[in-house]
Amino acid sequence: MDKSDDDPDPSHFHTDEFFFPGSGISALLIHGLSGTPYEMRGLGERLAAAGVRVHGVKLAGHAGAPEELGATTHTNWYESVVEGFERLRAYGDPNVVVGLSAGALLAARLAVDQPEAVTGIVMLAPAFFLPFWTRTALRAISGTASLAGLAKSVYIHRTGGSDIHDAIARKAHPGSNLMPLSAALSLLELSDHMRPRLPELDQPTLVIHSRRDHTCPCDTNVDFLMNHLGSEQKRALILEESFHVITVDSEKERVEQETLEFVDQFRRAAEPAHAMGG
Repeated sequence: MDKSDDDPDPSHFHTDEFFFPGSGISALLIHGLSGTPYEMRGLGERLAAAGVRVHGVKLAGHAGAPEELGATTHTNWYESVVEGFERLRAYGDPNVVVGLSAGALLAARLAVDQPEAVTGIVMLAPAFFLPFWTRTALRAISGTASLAGLAKSVYIHRTGGSDIHDAIARKAHPGSNLMPLSAALSLLELSDHMRPRLPELDQPTLVIHSRRDHTCPCDTNVDFLMNHLGSEQKRALILEESFHVITVDSEKERVEQETLEFVDQFRRAAEPAHAMGG
């Protein structure tokens, strides 16, 4: 008997990295902490359908056992991003980087580190700030050597699944409900490293966040970004219904359309130059 659309089987969803051919513009897609490339795949398919070359990376330690994630840090995650980006740079087209949650922080680091190669950046539900009491607790742990040393063997259990409003999407969403405490501490370290560097990020930027995000508070993150980004071309779009994983949630079609329009502007801008050179 076939499963109905409202009873999806998570085993049917792809959690590996992906690559879709295209031309004129390339987009690097970066998933979030403890997530998988699956959460970026629908967006990647939408971009590819419009002719965009797309590569969705799998961050080191992800899409496996929680222990594998615990063996990595944000340095390892960033190495995965750089490796994926080099694959796209080889094509010689403009490059846009799109990151979700922690992936947005990694995208921001890439944009700052390689400003000549990153044409634009999209930050989806960026994780520059976690909820106040969460980050307060993490800072207390990181400042206590004995507790920080145990972080790899302590796991945070997420009850109720991922922070997704749509019940069907939440049920289907692949991933572990266990996250090593060390991974959360590494995210905190990455956010501390990137916040002071935001004035260096001067590429055109699109930020999409949901007002009902429980994982990364909307106002705290968006206000900080809009006040500290170095870019003169920056826009924030606030969703009203989705929770945190906005690429698969209730308003995913709007996320896809807004991202596509943002990405496509760089392809249109590059077309006259290609035509003159041809």
